[in-house]
Parts: sequence; C-alpha cells; structure tokens
Amino acid sequence: MRLPCAIGIGLLAAVRLAVATPASPQQQIALIAKPSVVRVWGAYVATYEIEGNQVQESIGGSGTGFFITADGYIATNAHVVTNIYEGDTKAKDDLQRTLYADLDSKLGPQLRRLSRADRAQFFASIRLTALKKLAYVVLPNGDHLDYDVKEIGKAGTGRDCAIIKVKTSNAPTLPIGDSSKSQVEDHIVVLGYPGVADFETLLDEKSQLQASVTDGAISSLKRAASGEQILQISAPITHGNSGGPAIDQHGNVVGLATFGNEGAIQGFNFLVASATLMELMKDAKIEAKPSVTSEAWHAGLEHYWADEYTDAIAKFEEVETAFPAHSEAPNLIRMSHQAQQDGKEKSSSGGGLAAGLVIGVLLLGGAFLYVRRGRARSTGPAARPPGYAAPPGYPAPPQGYGAPPPGYAGPPQQQPPQPLPMYGRIPQQQQAQPQPQMYGRVAQPAQPQADLPIAKTVAIQGGNAGGIAPTAFGSLTVGSVTCTRGHLMGQRFALTATGIIVGRQPGVAHVLVNDHRASGKHVWIGIENGVLVAIDQNTTNGTYINDVARGRITRSPLRDGDVVIVGEPDCLSLQVKFG
Repeated sequence: MRLPCAIGIGLLAAVRLAVATPASPQQQIALIAKPSVVRVWGAYVATYEIEGNQVQESIGGSGTGFFITADGYIATNAHVVTNIYEGDTKAKDDLQRTLYADLDSKLGPQLRRLSRADRAQFFASIRLTALKKLAYVVLPNGDHLDYDVKEIGKAGTGRDCAIIKVKTSNAPTLPIGDSSKSQVEDHIVVLGYPGVADFETLLDEKSQLQASVTDGAISSLKRAASGEQILQISAPITHGNSGGPAIDQHGNVVGLATFGNEGAIQGFNFLVASATLMELMKDAKIEAKPSVTSEAWHAGLEHYWADEYTDAIAKFEEVETAFPAHSEAPNLIRMSHQAQQDGKEKSSSGGGLAAGLVIGVLLLGGAFLYVRRGRARSTGPAARPPGYAAPPGYPAPPQGYGAPPPGYAGPPQQQPPQPLPMYGRIPQQQQAQPQPQMYGRVAQPAQPQADLPIAKTVAIQGGNAGGIAPTAFGSLTVGSVTCTRGHLMGQRFALTATGIIVGRQPGVAHVLVNDHRASGKHVWIGIENGVLVAIDQNTTNGTYINDVARGRITRSPLRDGDVVIVGEPDCLSLQVKFG
C-alpha cells in the first residue's frame, strides 16, 4: 500500500528533524578557541647604507599568543618577544653584529686584502638609515594592536613564557587548565600561525589571518632541568607556532607550544606547561576571568549546534556588540540565517524532538485507523487474523497501535557521534621511549633512532639580508636539498629564494646538523643576483662542492644535482634539485 510507505517516510523525516548531527569535539574546540588566538610579531628590521647601496638586516620573527584576560593581556613564549623586551639599543648591537658577519661571509676575501686603514674606513662609512620595530599582534580579523611586555620568563628554559598587553576591552579569552592533572594519551588541539602555512603570494589576505589547527596527544610527561613541568606531544608544530595554546578535551589550555624538531620526524614537540604560565600570571598579579564576549560566544555556539538559530543569532550579535573585531561571529550569523531559510530551525532545545514525536503520533494514529477500516472491509488473505504476530526480525508493535504496516521496520536508530581520528597521534605500539628533556640541544636517544634536532618554534629570520620574509618553512620553493649522507640521510628540505642556513645553531639554522664538525652557521644556500649559490660562513672545517679534493669554497654557483658537503661527506652531504 502507498499510505503505509508514506507514513514510514514521514516518520523517518520526523526523526531526522529531531536528531541533528553534532560537531565533533575537535571541531567544537577549534571554533570556540580561534577568535582568542593572535599572531605576535617581535622583530627589528634595520636598513644600512653601504657605499651607496641599501642593505637590510633583521632579527626576531613572529609567533602566536592568546588572550587570557578581557582587558588585553596575552600569553606567549618568552623567545617570541625577547628582542622587544631587550630594547632598541641591544637590537642595534645585535643587528650590527649580524651585518658584519654577513659582510665577512660574502666579502671576506676582498676585505682582508685591504689595508687596516682602508678596512677601518670601509666599516666607518656604514650608516644605519632606518630602524623598524615590529611589536604588535595581529587579530584574526586583521586588526593590528601594539603591545608592551609586562612579564617575561627566560627563553630556552622551562619558564619560556611571557605576558604582553594590548589596549582593548571585552576580548575573547581562553581558560587556563591545570597541567599537573594531564596524563599520557590525553588528546590535545594546538592552534597557531606556523610559517609553513603562510605562502604569502599564494593565499589571499584573509587566509593568512586564519590560525592553523593540529591535534594529537600528550606522549610523555617531563621536567626541565630547572624543575618546571614540560609536556611532550605528538601534535605537529613548527616555526611560528611558538606561544600557541594547546587545549585539552575540556576546552582548557594545558600548555604553550614552545619547542619542536625540524625534519621529517614528528612526535618530539614540547609544551611549556600551563602551571608555569599561572606562576607568571601570579607574579604579574593578573587574574584570568572569562569575558562577556566568550560567554556569549559559547552560548551562541550551543544554540547553533542545537539548530536553535534565532537564539544563536541573538547571542552572536551580543558578541559583535561587545567585541567588534571578533573574527567568527559575522560568519556564524550568516550561516544561521541561511539555516533558517533552509527550514532547519528548532524553536527550542526540545522543540524539534517534540515536533517529531507529535508528527509520529499523528501518522501512527492515522495508520491505525486506516488499517482497522481496511480489516472491516477486507475478506481476502491480506486481513490479519486475531492473534497475528509480526514475522521474525520485525520489532514488536507500539503499545496501543496494533501491528506495524508491512515493510515497516521501525524508526532508524540514532548512532552516537564518532570522534574524528586523532591526527598525528602516535599508536601505542610505536611510541618513542621518553627522552631526557634538554633545551637548545638534543638528548641522545636510544638506538637505532637518529639524533633529533630541536629548535624554537618562533618564525625566526636568519642572518641573511633581505629583511622580514617567510622562513624556509614558509617561502615558495625554488627547489629542494636532500641529505644523501650523514645523520639526516634521507631527509628532504625546501629550498627557497630567500635562502636557507645549514648549521649547528638551534633557532638559526633551517637545516640543523647535530655534528661537532659543522659550525653554528655553516653554509648559506640561496639566490644571489639571480644565481643559486652556496656561501661558506667562514667555517672551521669548510664547505665543499661535489668532492672535498677540489678544495673548500667561499662562494660557489650551484647546478642541478650538485652536492654541498658540510665539513666532511659523512658529516652532511646535501644534493641540490631545482624546481
């Protein structure tokens, strides 16, 4: 019969109306937290005039932070804002040293052929013509706000966190959790602005303002040498993530992304614990409280996820009024209006379910009357005799409504929402053994694992000229270098027009070599005057091209397939590939 079929379809639609598909826990955490996360710039750019030429040098870079109070206090890493905290005088000294090192690496032989008097005159002629200080945060909507450093720990230690202050009100905040209660395998979500996600000439301006989200789990609980708690995580982080919040499944910040390995190996990234941040806040007499913006935002999202769009719009409009720079509220208002136009509105949290049940009762009641009338008129085999039982596999008829119509198997069973896979999480059987935490260098892991280069996760600019530009993780590539010998053998790194530094100094080298034969800054590989070159950085053990028998180089053009040798072939050999 057509009517029973229609009844089944109608009841199925009613049940689907009553049961909305919820967002996953990871999606909820990301959407709640994104408006509170900001990009933090802490850098200086100097312009020098050298014999009529303009040369730029830079120190510092960008990291991530998040609001901890409604009146503009932001948490980040100490190493993100150290250059700003130390001030202009120290920055000028550091920039001058960087300039001299670059001049020595590029013009060393020519300068050494000059007399002492001529060399002194050359350096005396260098003039600093401009100094630009980049000390501001970028909100997710694109607004720039200058900041002051209010409290700072020590970079490169277990207290690598800082608190900065911008002028604002009703900022969306994130709650600080208790990291001492964190356990191995606790799931976490990390938000930040990694340089690898920039690609400034490829993405539109709005895309560059969106924080990236990675997730994983706490893989080990450690202590710094000075006693502070450190959390090792499997979530990927890199340059630019520094200071970004790591959020547990309760929506609380349990740590700040701080240190991460470079190269292909993951699972060896580290957080400064939220307990350390809380100590710093106590020192600064800062009390974290939820803002009215966050409370309205949370309430609006709860209504939105419950398909209560009228209530959601009201709350999102409260958010816009309290904090006009909010990045997500306007979009959620548009989406809520669209959902209303599509007929997805529920009057209240229980309205959809009640409506579905009323429709179901009416339809089943109609079916009951229809079947009874059919029985009264029917004398054929379709009539059901007294005591009729449903065939095997059919559910028992609803109490008081008789047997279900033929072919009806009951309403679909609601399946509980399944969480998304834990991206980046290490399977239990593959987890690395806990390693002693050592900042600035690498603890020796158990064999057969290779040494793991550790670097700060600020988007640090190297010593090469060119001002603030994407790091090797963020620039568009012109090729790649592949390690053919040495402890990094098999790893491949992007080669960019802005150049990469190969060396032993964490936080400066893009390709970090954990071998005493390499210098801190060993060789720069990049584009110079339209030609790809390798420039030795005045090293002890030298840089060679293809064969050490050819002698060490100072500056050498590179062809596709050339091998750059750092110190000795088994220290590190890098094969260059264009394109």
